[in-house]
Amino acid sequence: MCIYCRPGLGLFTSLQSSRRNVLLGGAAAMAFPALALAAPDYSKIVRADLIFHGGTILTMDPKRPRAQAVAVAQGRIIGVGQRDELEGLRTAHTKIIDLQSGALLPGFTDPHMHTVFVAFEDWLDVGPLAAANMGTVIEQLKALVARTPPGEWVRGWQFDPSITPDAIQPTRQILDGIAPNHPVFIIESNGHVAYVNSKALERVHITRDSNNPPQGRFVRDSHGELTGRLEETAAMMAFFLAMPLKTPSQTAESIGRLFAKAASRGCTGLFDCGLGMQGLSDLSVLREVMEKDPPIRFGGALVSTHMKTWRDAGIKPGMGDDRYRISAIKAWTDGSNQAQTGYMREPYLNSASRGQLNYTQEALTATIREAHELGWQVCVHSNGDAAIDTTLNAYETVLQQKPRMDHRHRIEHCSLLHDEQIARMRNLGLSPSFLIGHVHYWGLAFKERVLGSERAELLDRCASVAREGLRATLHSDWNVTDIDPLRSVEIAVTRVMREGGQVLAPQERVPVMTALEMVTSNAAWQCRRDFVGQIRVGMNADFVVLDQDPTRVDVSTIHEIPIRETWIDGRRRFQG
Repeated sequence: MCIYCRPGLGLFTSLQSSRRNVLLGGAAAMAFPALALAAPDYSKIVRADLIFHGGTILTMDPKRPRAQAVAVAQGRIIGVGQRDELEGLRTAHTKIIDLQSGALLPGFTDPHMHTVFVAFEDWLDVGPLAAANMGTVIEQLKALVARTPPGEWVRGWQFDPSITPDAIQPTRQILDGIAPNHPVFIIESNGHVAYVNSKALERVHITRDSNNPPQGRFVRDSHGELTGRLEETAAMMAFFLAMPLKTPSQTAESIGRLFAKAASRGCTGLFDCGLGMQGLSDLSVLREVMEKDPPIRFGGALVSTHMKTWRDAGIKPGMGDDRYRISAIKAWTDGSNQAQTGYMREPYLNSASRGQLNYTQEALTATIREAHELGWQVCVHSNGDAAIDTTLNAYETVLQQKPRMDHRHRIEHCSLLHDEQIARMRNLGLSPSFLIGHVHYWGLAFKERVLGSERAELLDRCASVAREGLRATLHSDWNVTDIDPLRSVEIAVTRVMREGGQVLAPQERVPVMTALEMVTSNAAWQCRRDFVGQIRVGMNADFVVLDQDPTRVDVSTIHEIPIRETWIDGRRRFQG
């Protein structure tokens, strides 16, 4: 579950990224570069700038899954086949790239991540990968308090009581004991729950008499006293606004570092599933980043809550160019399953709660209809099975009223899927994008503490959707999990749970090539980048070079394969 799938945090993001107003009337031109011109017929070019050979070439093209060599000219692929077949494209000026027994694949695409998370990168990491248990969390917080001047904020992120050993909820009283003279704010990795102490509550003037904000809750005990637990970002906004914010230049630098890290993990493309919550200022900072030619193609989905802003600014589907393009609209149906705010058909394990919806059925349908009729691709966050029901009902109503070919509408996370829901998705032409890290990092928690064994079998059903012909993808939801496509591939292939080492729903394991499709050809297609994702004539030369062929290693070591290089448009952009 992603932080940006809640509406309030975008205000924080835009404030920390830019306090300037970006006016688009001219605004669209400022936020996006010019549209790319039509390409020539690259099959008729007879001189190669580059020829790759000397290793495994996995094309992701079903007509020719493997090849010995690839020729590139003017940033496009002009030949794929046997080495001798491409010899006629070689000239004295052609550069020969010897793969040295490595593997060449289409560059990886992460189809659902969030640049917003750079806002937290200087906060204390109290997540389960950084803190061995709850005792370590408390020790780290105490150490941060000791080196922070009194009155300044003490902030932590990535806390996750569902998978941290011996975890307890850090109530207001517990945090008061750790930091009596500092305002404290700790956010869970799912982004839907946070914890504050008394100083923080005082700082933002929230008392037991304060009303809950819409779609948010200041949790109280049986006596009506504030516990310090905040549920949903609407309840967190006053705290975000009271904290120090990054400058636009700092934000741009952080995003640039994130893009470089993604390239080092084999990515040539990223898709941000939640842009522009406050409006146009977010897009301005991203434009500035992209003008510096980072090693990534970037695009994303604008939040549905500002449709009027996008219309008034003249922003239309596909605006931008092949390096920075906005193609979709994002909505969110529910919350996080591990936080028990995802909307379920049945209550959570040992609970009376089914979670909650963020929209009524009618409101979600109206939101999808508006975006669909304007020609946008639509991405709807849905974690719980009842939330997926609600989303399917909305899509079905809209598509029956106004069918559209090749809409490529998506369900994000799509965590708990029943057979009949998969069939409905197929009939509606929808595709799922799975946060596959749920299986590895939270699998046992879902099985034993959150959902129960039977429902946990429905998690991230990669094999089932592939059998039905759905073009599924795997994503990181960064920073919920790290951007690491090879790790995602390994999880989809093995479904081994980090906690306990068992396999969750072995019937949902997929072959390595299927998993690779989910981070290459399927991901490019889902992000409407039809010019990348396969190695075939006419496609842009976006590649990743791996040290080994992932189809010929022990599947439990796929994530360990070193990334040697990435290429975009025939230019080397990362070299390990």
